[in-house]
Amino acid sequence: MKLAREDIIKACEKHLLKLIVKNIDKNALKQAVSQSCGITPGSDIYFYGGDIVAKDNNVAYRLDFSLQANLSLLLDRNGEALEIAASEKLPQEGELDGDKDSEHASQQIAQEIARMLSEINK
Repeated sequence: MKLAREDIIKACEKHLLKLIVKNIDKNALKQAVSQSCGITPGSDIYFYGGDIVAKDNNVAYRLDFSLQANLSLLLDRNGEALEIAASEKLPQEGELDGDKDSEHASQQIAQEIARMLSEINK
């Protein structure tokens, strides 16, 4: 015997999750992510889904977020990853991919490194 419409219940659950997310302290969330995961999230944290679940016989709310995190990647000369770790260094203005000044600066640095390597290999 159905007593309520399923679509109404699901819409209300979705609305409840959005209200919970709206009231989450994003700074506290960033701090919790940093402490529990060892990464420093960037400025953007987006809610993209969630659900009402049971945890230890209690009602809980699973909230799914997407976030930008900074990492350092250490490669050898063969392109093999030696280490991937969270980075505490935040990008400065103009350092992000796609920035033309940043690309130009990277090209200049690469040229300088290539010149130094050729001098070493003489």
